Amino acid sequence: MNQGPVLIAYDGSAHAKAAIERAGAVLAHGPAVVATAWTSFEGAAPAALLALPGDIVRDSAGMLDDAGREAAERLAAEGAELARAAGFEAEPRAVRSSGPFFAALLEAARELDARVIVAGSRGRSAIAAA
Repeated sequence: MNQGPVLIAYDGSAHAKAAIERAGAVLAHGPAVVATAWTSFEGAAPAALLALPGDIVRDSAGMLDDAGREAAERLAAEGAELARAAGFEAEPRAVRSSGPFFAALLEAARELDARVIVAGSRGRSAIAAA
């Protein structure tokens, strides 16, 4: 059985908070990484070069990336606190994404050799979430 950490996807939503609480009740405690994905604008910047001067696009994309990363770091730290309260030895991690968040989180799980991924229901109905 894989002995890597639990990867907890966290976006600050009530569903993500409930997932952490539930994971603390049903999973063996131990190391965990609370990951919050953020979108990088760096990859989208070349398309904007057609309409704006390159230095403006690079500076703007850099500022947006910095803001996105910082917000993700704050959210991941909040989630790590919740995970520690649920019994995990949790550390926060901001995960850069240039596509769908689930793909970036799956890649992070692979890199960590995570034993399980915990995620909230992402706003699904009560029936679908069950």
